Amino acid sequence: MRCFQVVWRCRLCDTIATETADHRMPAPCGRPARQEWHTRGTDVEKHQVIIVGAGPAGASCAKALHDRGIDVLVIDRARFPRHKTCSGVLFGQTQMLLRSYFGCLPPDPVYCSPREINAAAIREWKPDAGSSRYVWEIAKDAQAFSEVYYNIRRADFDHWLITRSGAQLRDGCSLSAVHSGHDGVRIAVRSGGISSELACDYLVGADGGNSTVRKLLDPRWAAESPTVIAYQTYNYFQSRGDLPEGQWTVFFKPEIGDILSCVHQKDDTLVLCVGGFKRRSLKKSMQAFREFLVRDFKVVFRGLKRDEGCLIRMAPPCLGDGRVLLAGEAGGFIYLNGEGISAAMDTGFRAGVAVFEALAGGSALERYAAATADIAAHMGLCMQKLHFLCAGPAA
Repeated sequence: MRCFQVVWRCRLCDTIATETADHRMPAPCGRPARQEWHTRGTDVEKHQVIIVGAGPAGASCAKALHDRGIDVLVIDRARFPRHKTCSGVLFGQTQMLLRSYFGCLPPDPVYCSPREINAAAIREWKPDAGSSRYVWEIAKDAQAFSEVYYNIRRADFDHWLITRSGAQLRDGCSLSAVHSGHDGVRIAVRSGGISSELACDYLVGADGGNSTVRKLLDPRWAAESPTVIAYQTYNYFQSRGDLPEGQWTVFFKPEIGDILSCVHQKDDTLVLCVGGFKRRSLKKSMQAFREFLVRDFKVVFRGLKRDEGCLIRMAPPCLGDGRVLLAGEAGGFIYLNGEGISAAMDTGFRAGVAVFEALAGGSALERYAAATADIAAHMGLCMQKLHFLCAGPAA
């Protein structure tokens, strides 16, 4: 394996910049810097395809490639199993994709209690009108899906999914730089405190809404995209109070968050989720939500199990560039009211098929664009039916 150092050097005076997390710092003279790779040795680890991100998009892409005999490596900066901010619910389309792409639904240990959530039990509460059905999934291409959803532990689900893909996973391995050329892609990674270089014919970014791959392709994307931050807590409880058993309850209260707030049960915890645009204190939002549930629904909490958060980029989809494809939230693919697992699995698998076909000749990006046209159209329909925001982003 070849060791390397990535530096940024001024284009005019050759002074060297300090490398930072965004890899786009100017040189000390203030001018833009160019990326340089300094390597030692001759042996570079090479794979036909490298996938960044081992969630549903990455696992589905890996499954498509591995089943077709392609040498594929999946890297992820986290150690698996790892927690993931998510409602942790398998909607009807996700179940269909699991059967189609992976051959089955997850095994029993992946599910939590209550195991099933009926679509009719997802309710929007209004102070003057009680509750009404809240729609979190709609038919795609005239195909309706099961209205019995499954409640899962997301960490266990993702671990099972990437294992079932059959591909090699290198977890605890973070990406720091990408160089794409006409004949392949080189990436800089760090694992176990050691920096190294990997090479591949195609790279797939499947690393979520805060995608490092997409940032490296387009540094303006993260800075210019309206961003929602979701914050979630798992809370031990003594009593659900007036929250109906088996119900997933949604609230739109602008004094609490800029997006919907919701609560549903996983085993011995109530999962509370709030969200907002930048400058909103989500710790205060979560405290206000808890106090609201205690006051108006007589919920009795006991303590906090854990909390977690994530970014949701509200930007148009991007399929990638050249030999680098983007899938799932990394590519901006997300369905109605923030549902992401089914869009991630479907785009990930189709990205894998597009790459497989392009390895024999032609453009993977063009194939991927054609293969995901129906997904883009469904996203447009979801946007028309969006019921997710309490208010627009702050100016």
